[in-house]
Amino acid sequence: MADHGGVDTFIAGFLIGGVIGAGAALLLAPASGKETREYLLKQANVAINSGKDEFEKVREIIREEVARVVEGGDALKEAFRAGVETFKKRGGEDVPQEAE
Repeated sequence: MADHGGVDTFIAGFLIGGVIGAGAALLLAPASGKETREYLLKQANVAINSGKDEFEKVREIIREEVARVVEGGDALKEAFRAGVETFKKRGGEDVPQEAE
């Protein structure tokens, strides 16, 4: 499988950074409880939207990899068929059945 820039490492770092940032915000917040909750809600929405973007990137990578595997399977089937045809043309007996 191709390297996709350490997406899993990025996601882990993102989550750890979010937890540390939230903890620091609670401990060091000079604002009132209401202001702090509003700030945390905004930051949570930013994190959720970023997570959705990363999820879509990972989903696209998976789609590309699945398509690549399917193409490889199709090429393998075609090569098998070509081999069987060549074998038949050369007078081979007991030709195996094609795998479907």
